[in-house]
Amino acid sequence: MILKAFDHSAGEMPENIVVLTDGTTCATLLMAGAVWLSSSEEPERVVPEPADAIVVGLASDAEDRLYAAVRSTTATVAGIWRREGPRRWVRFAASETRAGLNGITFADDGTLFAADSVHGEILRCAPGDDTLRLWLADERLAPVSPDDAVSSTGVNGLKVRDGALWATNTAQGTVLRIGIDAGRPGKVEQMYTGIPADDFAFDSSGTLYLAVHPRNTVLRIAPDGAMTVLATEADGLDGPSAIAVVDDGLLVTSLGMLGSTHNCNIAHLPLGVAAPVLPRPRMPR
Repeated sequence: MILKAFDHSAGEMPENIVVLTDGTTCATLLMAGAVWLSSSEEPERVVPEPADAIVVGLASDAEDRLYAAVRSTTATVAGIWRREGPRRWVRFAASETRAGLNGITFADDGTLFAADSVHGEILRCAPGDDTLRLWLADERLAPVSPDDAVSSTGVNGLKVRDGALWATNTAQGTVLRIGIDAGRPGKVEQMYTGIPADDFAFDSSGTLYLAVHPRNTVLRIAPDGAMTVLATEADGLDGPSAIAVVDDGLLVTSLGMLGSTHNCNIAHLPLGVAAPVLPRPRMPR
């Protein structure tokens, strides 16, 4: 079922998704430089115009404040922006303008991790800091080539689970688990291969749900490793990019970048899932 359709010609390409504790669904609109909230009539522009901005990853904290990753060639714009109120966003953490920011996630202690898909790096903003700094550069995070949107996208989605940072590498088709050792990167393990996934989500059982962009599928990996395709193009998927677990199934964003239909939307896939799980740290004002 299509929950919400968007206008591709206006740059309304839903890239990432968060569901707040009150049930509000929020999605970044990639080329529109905005965030859509189901509780608002119009999307909210994240950064002041006329600054260039591509809005990518999305996360939230315990107070339901949203954090959006913004790619920009403008030094005062590039980084992570936090929503302080309706249509009021402020920059939370600066990044270099070279950074190809993508997925973002929090650890329980308030550390924010951000993927740089262009350079194959994971960046980190420690609690109390205001700048994204290099945390890990590794060949297993790198893109393959600049030839197309898939091969040029390295580390992409990020989630913290059980003391480790999980990451997808779209170009290399891998799912990685990276240990966090007293805040520093630990062992990098390759958990799955042959899956060119974008972003992903866990439920509380440890089941993993992946948006597999170039294959127009949503894939479920059970804790025992069993894999099941849950949805395809026939279910309205058109370049699925991110997933949120809700009480009665999954919400999936589609960028509309594959083929000529440009079917940008958020789809609801009803199915039995365990409880949603997502670090929502308490952050300083």
